[in-house]
Amino acid sequence: PVAETRRKARRTFASVLGLMDRYEDFTFNQSSAQLYRWIEEDAPELFQRVRERVAEERWELVGGSWVEPDCQIPGGESFVRQLFYGQRYFEERFGRRCSVAWFPDTFGYSPGLPQLLRGAGLSGFFTYKLNWSETNDFPHDLFVWEGIDGSRVVAHTFENPGTDYNGDVAPLDLHGTWRNFKGKRYHGESLFSFGWGDGGGGPSEKMLENYARLRDFPAMPRLRMARVDYFFAGLREDGLPRWVGELYLELHRGTLTTQAKVKKLNREAEHRLLEAEAFATLAARSGAEYPAEELERLWKTLLLNQFHDILPGSSISEVYEDAHRELQETVAAAGGLRDLALKALAGEEEDVGTADGMLLTNAALHPRPLTAVLPVDDGVAVADANGELLPVQPTADGLLVHAPDRRVPGLGWTALRLLAEAPGAATPEVSGVRVEEAGEGHAIENELLRVEIGADGSLHGVYDKEAGREVLKGRGNRLLAHADKPPSWDAWDIQAGYEAEGEEVPAESVGVEEAGPLRAAVRVERRFRGSHISQTYKLLSGSRRLDVETRVAWHERQVLLRALFPLNVRSHEATFETMYGVVRRPTHRNTSWDEVRFEVAAHRFADLSEPGYGVALLNDGKHGYSARDNVLGISLLRGPLYPDPLADEGE
Repeated sequence: PVAETRRKARRTFASVLGLMDRYEDFTFNQSSAQLYRWIEEDAPELFQRVRERVAEERWELVGGSWVEPDCQIPGGESFVRQLFYGQRYFEERFGRRCSVAWFPDTFGYSPGLPQLLRGAGLSGFFTYKLNWSETNDFPHDLFVWEGIDGSRVVAHTFENPGTDYNGDVAPLDLHGTWRNFKGKRYHGESLFSFGWGDGGGGPSEKMLENYARLRDFPAMPRLRMARVDYFFAGLREDGLPRWVGELYLELHRGTLTTQAKVKKLNREAEHRLLEAEAFATLAARSGAEYPAEELERLWKTLLLNQFHDILPGSSISEVYEDAHRELQETVAAAGGLRDLALKALAGEEEDVGTADGMLLTNAALHPRPLTAVLPVDDGVAVADANGELLPVQPTADGLLVHAPDRRVPGLGWTALRLLAEAPGAATPEVSGVRVEEAGEGHAIENELLRVEIGADGSLHGVYDKEAGREVLKGRGNRLLAHADKPPSWDAWDIQAGYEAEGEEVPAESVGVEEAGPLRAAVRVERRFRGSHISQTYKLLSGSRRLDVETRVAWHERQVLLRALFPLNVRSHEATFETMYGVVRRPTHRNTSWDEVRFEVAAHRFADLSEPGYGVALLNDGKHGYSARDNVLGISLLRGPLYPDPLADEGE
C-alpha cells in the first residue's frame, strides 16, 4: 500500500545517505518524482540532505516521470503528464531535468513512447524486463529504438544471471552480465544496476565492500561507479542496431485484463480530466476562474495509480481498496469541475441556465450526432434553441433524445429546451429502428444494419445494408470461459494455449428491452457456474455502431472470460490504438514472434480492414485483445488467486 511505500522510501533514503558518508565513491540513482515529494512532506531534513547530494552529483535523478508507470495501458495524454509533472518537479526542487527514461520493471512498451520521451527531453531509455520473454530472445541490449513517428531514443538493457536488475556485487552477477552483453561490439561498457529494489532498501554495506575488492579483480570485468546520464551521453547512435515499433514482452499478458475495475476507472478519469480541462479553458476565456491547482492534484492522483504494479493489477487487495476510492473520487471531482465550467458557459446561452434549459456538450474535436439520455421523466418534450421539437423516446435510464441528422460541434455545445408536452404537439418523423422475431431469436434493424441475435445470445448475423455485405463470418460475441492457470505469476500471466480448455457461456433468456423507434435493445441473460452475465445489444436509428453493454456479477477464480468476433474481412494485419497513434500487428502465425502475440495491448479500439471495408471492435475500459486470422477477440475478466485472491470479485 502507498502508506507503507512512504515508510520504505524514508528508510531507503536514510540508509543510502548514511552509506554515502562512509563510501566516498558510492553513486546512487532514484526515479519517481512522487517519492521525492513524499520525502519532502514526511521528512524535510532528509529531503534537504538529498538535495545536497544531488548538487554534488552523487545522487542522480533518473526517469523524469511522476512514477514508473505502466507503459501500455495509460493514454497518450496521461503519459505526457507523467513526464511533464515529473520533469517540472525535478527542475523546481533540484534545478535539473532528467535525460534518461528509467523503466526496468514495466511489462512492455508502446511504440508511441519515443516521441513522448524526446518531447520531454529524454534521449536515453533503460529497461530490463525484455530479457524475461518466454519464447524469443530479444536480439539487442544496446540499440536505437524508433517509434511510430520516426522519433528515436538510445536504448540499453543488460542480462544478469543473478537477480535481474536487483543486482548483487558478486562474481556471478558481474562476470555473467559482461559475458551476456552483446553490445560490447559497439561500446566498451554496460550498465549494471545493483541494490535491493522492488520493495526498497537500496545497496547494502556488503555490496559496497565487495565493490572495493572486485572493481579491479583479475579475470573479472573492471567496475566503476557512474551516473546513468553520463553513460548514455557517451553512447553514439551511429552504428547501433535499430528496432522499429513496440517492445513487446512475451510474458505478463494478463496485466492487460487483471483488476478490471481499476482499468475502467483509469479510463474514466482520463476522459473526465480532459473534459474538465477543455471546458474550463473555454469558460476561462469568458472570465471564469480556471481551477489549475485542483486539476493538477487530480492528475497526480491518477498518475500515482498508473504505477506499474497498481494499474496492471499485480498488487495485493489492500492496494485496490485505496486505488478504487482515489480514482472514484478523481472521476467525480473532475466531472464536478467540468460541470462548473459548463454552468458558466450555459449562463451565456439564452434559456439554458433556467429550469427548462439544458446544454448538450461535445468534448471531442469532431462534430457528433445529437444523441443523449436526459435525466428527465417521460411526458417532457425537447426542442432546440429555435423551438423546433426533437425526436425523443422514453427508456429505463431517462429520456432519449436522438436526432442523427443534427450535429453537436466539436469542443462545443447545443442548447436544448425542455417543454411540458402539449396535447397534439407535432411528433418529429423518424425513419426509426425496429425489433422483430427472427426464427428462435430476434432481429434489430435500422436504415444501415440488420442485426440478428440467436436464442444462444450470440450474434448470428450483422448485415451492412449500405455496403451489401455480411459483417460476420460465423457467430459473433461468443462468450468463452477458459481455464486460466499460468504456472508462476497468477495476476501477471496468461498461459499460451489457453484456447484448448474453454467452454461457451450459453444464454438463459433473450428478450426485447426497447422496441424503438429511436433505439432498439435486446437483452441476453447468461449464467456460468456461480456468475451472472447480462448483455444488452443496442442500436440507434441511423447508426452504424452496435453497442454491447455488459454487466457481470463475477465469482470465478482462475477463469478467463473472452468475447470473439469472426469477421468477414481478410487482412494480414490488424490495427490497434495506442498512445497518440496506432500499432499494426500480424494476424497470422508465420514465425514464433507472430505466434506469441496471442494477447496484445490496445486502448479504445482494434480494427480489421481490407481495401474498401473494415470492422472495428471498440471498448470503454478494456485493454487485452487478440487478432487471429479473421477473428478479433477481447478479454473481459480474469480471476487470479495471487497476489489478490479476490481480484475481480463482484460486480
